[in-house]
Amino acid sequence: MLRMLERLIRHCFYLDLRMLACFRIGLGSLTLADLVLRASSFRAHYLESGLLPAEEAAWYADSTALLPLHLWFPSDSAQVILFALHGLSAVALIIGFHTRMATLISWLLLQSLHLRNPIILYGADRELATLFFWALFLPLGARWSLDAPQRCRWLGRDRVTGWASAGLLLQVGLIYFTSVFSKNGLTWQQGTAVEVALHIDVYTRDFGRALLSFPLLCQGLTYATLCIECVAPLLLLAGPYRRMRWLGCLLLMAIQIGFLCCFHLGLFPWVSLLAILALLPLRTPPDQPESSSSHLPPNGWLEGSAAVMVCLMLAWHAVMVFQGDSKGRMLGRMPDGLAWLYQTSGLSQSWSMFSPDPPAKDGWLALEYGASERAPVNLLNPSATAIEEKPDAIGTMFPSDRWKEWFLKLQLRGIPWDRTIDYFVEEHRTDNNVPSEVETSHIRLWYFEESYADPTAPPARHLLWERRHPESESGR
Repeated sequence: MLRMLERLIRHCFYLDLRMLACFRIGLGSLTLADLVLRASSFRAHYLESGLLPAEEAAWYADSTALLPLHLWFPSDSAQVILFALHGLSAVALIIGFHTRMATLISWLLLQSLHLRNPIILYGADRELATLFFWALFLPLGARWSLDAPQRCRWLGRDRVTGWASAGLLLQVGLIYFTSVFSKNGLTWQQGTAVEVALHIDVYTRDFGRALLSFPLLCQGLTYATLCIECVAPLLLLAGPYRRMRWLGCLLLMAIQIGFLCCFHLGLFPWVSLLAILALLPLRTPPDQPESSSSHLPPNGWLEGSAAVMVCLMLAWHAVMVFQGDSKGRMLGRMPDGLAWLYQTSGLSQSWSMFSPDPPAKDGWLALEYGASERAPVNLLNPSATAIEEKPDAIGTMFPSDRWKEWFLKLQLRGIPWDRTIDYFVEEHRTDNNVPSEVETSHIRLWYFEESYADPTAPPARHLLWERRHPESESGR
């Protein structure tokens, strides 16, 4: 019976070595793209003279890192060096040079980078870190790499089986399967969740707005999303039946392609597509018998570690689903060592999007800057003729997706607005060559809130922050 069980697991939990090579190249490419995008706001988000000094960054982190190098070495030059090392490790991963070491370095630096500014993180960052964690146990350099030892070890085989394969496959499936249980709001039950989500202008693209003209289609997409997230993860386990697993992968890809077409979600759809790509079960070449895919004895300590991590991951998600506990409560009840292991490995996960319901209200920010003898201007939408004018595309109003996360989470995390507003004022004065003798009369941060249920009603105006000059006259 044990041999039958082992054979069944081997047939279910396997990964194609060619797809793992694509996975490796994708991990390195996404890392490079992420670093380039982050570098566009390097001074604001990572330097000590920026918006969040290193000594304050750890206050807002909900995870930890094995080596928080970005916090240990907070100087500006050290941040530049760490960014450069991160980029070099990503290049090494792409070409497959010392693959396992490159994967480890990339994972450590990614963890550390996330701790340097946790305010600007979103779902793509957590998923990317999780994929890197499981990649540590897999032979990513077995194909299309410069890693000769790994290529020779896996010569003549086309797949890898075992606990490491099970970890990545189960991880991808659990991201979708567990998120269904958090989608228990009224809009998901009534089939209006997609329609409500497409009214969130800060995320929606033009194609998504066009779908609002077809309410029945939106209702069908709502129920289709729930069905796919329930069924597709189970199809991923149909290892001996390649077509079933292919179907599961294609259904999950369809969801991510829908996200790409309808929403501005940064790297999130690309990271998710990469994770699904690694699971594609390519057919065994015709000239190679199935027996050549037999199990290769793995490194004992790697497989043992992967087995422990798989059990921890399954236990975590089982408690999350069946007891409905929050991440904080679960970690608080654990011994300190176990909680540290969960947080460092990234296994303390909670996957949800538009849960339990998409927000029914939306709005936009306006940063009103008034200078002497000049008309007030909205620093977040300089082309606007009036402060309350709604931007043509709220999703692209911010300089980048990182800035969007910064503004959306700033007040939720209890961070004062002062540094952020001073930064934008300084940038405006520098870019427009405003003479130093021109004094600032007032600065106000407004939030204009609108409800999709009544689009004809004027937006509600909320004053979030105000400063009048001289400096002694300040608002809230």
